[in-house]
Amino acid sequence: MRYQEQCFGDGFKSIFRNCNIQEPYCLLFRDGIAALPLLAFWLLIPVYTRIVRNNEPELRAPKYFWAHLIFQVLLLVDNAVFGALYFNQSDHFLPLLRFFQVLSYANCCIWFSLLSKRLHSIHPSFCVIFLVLFVLKAVQVLILAFESTVDAGVIAELILLMAETALLSKSTKRLGENEEKSKLTPEEKSSFVSRIFFWWLNRLIKSGAKNPLTNENLHNLNKNATSEWLYTRWRDEFRKEKEKNPSKETSIVWPFIRIQKTTIISLTLARLTADCVHYLNPILLKQLIDYVSLHDQPLSFGIAIACIMFLSATTRSLLQNYQIAGMCRQAVYYQTVLSNAILHKILKLSPSARSNRTAGEILNHAAVDIEIIVHSIPYLQNMWSVPFQVTLAMTLLAITLGWAAVAGVIIMIFYIPMNFLTAKFIKLSQQKQMKIKDERTKLSNEMLNGIKVVKLYAWEESFEDQINRLRAKEVKMLRNVCILSRIVDVANAASPFLVAIGSFTCYVLLSSSENGLTPSVAFVALVIFNQLRQPMRMVANLITTLVQARVSNKRIRQFLNEEEMEKKTEVALGNAIVFKNATLNWKGIEHPPVLRDVSFLKAHNSRTTISL
Repeated sequence: MRYQEQCFGDGFKSIFRNCNIQEPYCLLFRDGIAALPLLAFWLLIPVYTRIVRNNEPELRAPKYFWAHLIFQVLLLVDNAVFGALYFNQSDHFLPLLRFFQVLSYANCCIWFSLLSKRLHSIHPSFCVIFLVLFVLKAVQVLILAFESTVDAGVIAELILLMAETALLSKSTKRLGENEEKSKLTPEEKSSFVSRIFFWWLNRLIKSGAKNPLTNENLHNLNKNATSEWLYTRWRDEFRKEKEKNPSKETSIVWPFIRIQKTTIISLTLARLTADCVHYLNPILLKQLIDYVSLHDQPLSFGIAIACIMFLSATTRSLLQNYQIAGMCRQAVYYQTVLSNAILHKILKLSPSARSNRTAGEILNHAAVDIEIIVHSIPYLQNMWSVPFQVTLAMTLLAITLGWAAVAGVIIMIFYIPMNFLTAKFIKLSQQKQMKIKDERTKLSNEMLNGIKVVKLYAWEESFEDQINRLRAKEVKMLRNVCILSRIVDVANAASPFLVAIGSFTCYVLLSSSENGLTPSVAFVALVIFNQLRQPMRMVANLITTLVQARVSNKRIRQFLNEEEMEKKTEVALGNAIVFKNATLNWKGIEHPPVLRDVSFLKAHNSRTTISL
């Protein structure tokens, strides 16, 4: 037996051999795959429980609530009836599977009722699960139709799933009286399908195409997207973190992650699922090539593989676009939080802390650093996704080529120190560049604020020369970083070709004449190399973007952790001002005191002159 057959095995294909309605293992596989999404209802119980606890039930339910419930109960009855018909003394596979489906649909009905009365809308998980159930059930029916083994129970379940999925795609939130009168965003009132394909945005785009957009065309933001809500929640989390470790600089990232943790976790799971589905293609392609070459499988096997390949590509596209759109939205939220935090910090900054900060530095925090961080947020998921994709690709390559894949692994290991040194150089250059930018912005502000004096003494050329010298230094550093990034980008882009050459060469040299480079091995390996190209091309841009974001994040974190002015306290005293054995210092507690043991009284409505 060839090495590739040992790796993949014939177990997956043998399930489809000579299948008919009486074979329990065949039906277990088919029904099991189609019923697999029902596990999600059990896995999401902790999430549903939290929603039920945090929301009070109301009489307002989503549209078509009773229709949804009827279809779900009919699905439960369908599985219960046909599960009982399949039951016999010697075969319990299908009855057990049907029993699991009955319990799952009962669980679905209970949580659907509880959540709908609290959210006044359909939870998105129900839409996703029923959509996947319908697609997999349609594939199952297609396979059975080609083998002429379709029974009434499967057809009835498919029709009910189709009706429930269509109804879920039309379901929207039932609004209250106050919500009907307010200008809610169309997204909040749209259905699940409309949100997936951004169909709710069409009306605004059409209005903008016909006439210039005005404030009247814009809707109010969702409550959890407003500046007040985001900054207030972030500020509370930031203060809690600061109270835990008052001696350390408080992170500005973790408080934001805490207030958006549910969304960030869902986006991470979507990206993880998309990456896993993407790397199913080499495995499916191997099975499809063997099916075409051997001609010993039924037609349903080839149809099943083709359908699964199409569904995997579609699923990956939807999940990846959902994740990218979600991360872009998080970037806007984070920009809102940081802009508010910097503005409030400027108003509360103590004189000693302000003396250590130039006007140009503070301006760059709000204008430059925030922009750099916002541009990097959509790529943050690539920090773990790129290594994960490379690991999956090299694992599949090892399964396909065996020991010959070691050559490719060695080539990939060579790139690790190169990328590490590149990141270190970019970080140092970014720090120097930001210091020069602060100095240039400070000088430009001073010149603009004192433009009358500059004109009076004819200092224009002197200031222009100083600003141009600083700009030249900044441009030189930017040029060096760009050149290095492009060199590393080319090297990373070439890595899949180098891995392919090394792996194929070793495979041909190590394999015997009987186990040569067959079409099955060659095409599967080429698909893996092609999939490896995308994450490797992202490495250079990822390093540059994340290093710049890290430098900017550190600058903003240091600024937001600066000392603030004490809050005004009112104490009822007989005198206007009272000092008793006071120790005074204007530069901070780390500096030596300027005055010691100062005692001073000032009565109301009196004039006093103090000279030091």
